[in-house]
Amino acid sequence: MGKKCASCGSANPSKAAFCASCGQALAAKGAKKPATSASNRKWRMPVVAVVTILAMAGLYFWLFIADDLKRDADGLITEAWDASTPGAQIFFAMTEVNIRDKPSTAGSSILGKLPRGSQVTGTIQPGSAPDGPWLKLSDGNGFIARTNMSESRPPVLIKSLNDQSWVADGLIDVWASTLADSNLLDRLREGTQLTLAGTTADNFIEVKLADGRYGYLADATSILKRLGGKPISIGFNLETCAFSGEIGAEFEKIGAQLRAQWQALETKEFANESARQNAYSALEGKSKFIRLRRSFEGLSVTGLAQHYESQSLYFDDSPAKVMDVFRAQGFDIGRNGLFTGTELYAGIAATRGEGAAYGKTELGCGV
Repeated sequence: MGKKCASCGSANPSKAAFCASCGQALAAKGAKKPATSASNRKWRMPVVAVVTILAMAGLYFWLFIADDLKRDADGLITEAWDASTPGAQIFFAMTEVNIRDKPSTAGSSILGKLPRGSQVTGTIQPGSAPDGPWLKLSDGNGFIARTNMSESRPPVLIKSLNDQSWVADGLIDVWASTLADSNLLDRLREGTQLTLAGTTADNFIEVKLADGRYGYLADATSILKRLGGKPISIGFNLETCAFSGEIGAEFEKIGAQLRAQWQALETKEFANESARQNAYSALEGKSKFIRLRRSFEGLSVTGLAQHYESQSLYFDDSPAKVMDVFRAQGFDIGRNGLFTGTELYAGIAATRGEGAAYGKTELGCGV
């Protein structure tokens, strides 16, 4: 029996493999359709399982791993940025600092401010006087004066000393921090001038050194009492207006000089008595001033003066502060600044006239 072409319907010999009319392949005689149901089940089950596992893995990745990978990638980007910025260092703001668009205070604009203790990363850029070196921020957002930055985080200051100047009165150690294991930053000689920024809770003073570095002095309480210079004691007799100790010795020197001048007048020949009287009057009205740099119970003693019938001691502190210290020494001082218990004048007041050049406050006593 021949084969009928399923494509064009032409009859073909039974042994033909292809249709003689259209060339379509002819089915073999007696061929059966392949059984598909049982074989499909064999491969569909593994495929479904694999697809399910992949879906669950994708969901887990999205929920738990993607964020971690993003953070790691961000970290790698930061490391790459740092690596591409040779010499980058971490610095901390020692005061409130300005961020500028150029490495100069002249001709630059302030982009923002950083509070004390802020951490930044940057590289040191050379600068010119008076600004000195600058810190170029690694994020490209501006420049900060290097003089306001430190390589270690500063402690909290509980009291500002407003960059007060102090001349060291002996050998003094400057530490890199207030920690117990801090490195010794420098050992300064007597006479070294320091700029005092403020005091810390653990009894240190933060100082700014001449080269722009910051350091810390131990025993702030003791140093604050010596800010005016070498510590002295002041003995003061209300009844006689006499001072003892070093202050008394200085007044003795002035007294000796004045007595020598009087003796010189007495032996000097004058053209007439009127000329003599004029010379005596000029000496009587003249005050002799001496500058000092001493400290007394936290006060800065800055000078003294011998007047014709009175003496003055000068301080670089307010009248109120001077009164408080002498009250603590046992003196009875009224609100008007006058000492009680003496027939002579003795009082504490703001300086005036010629004495203003020697201090802010005067302790005067005399007739």
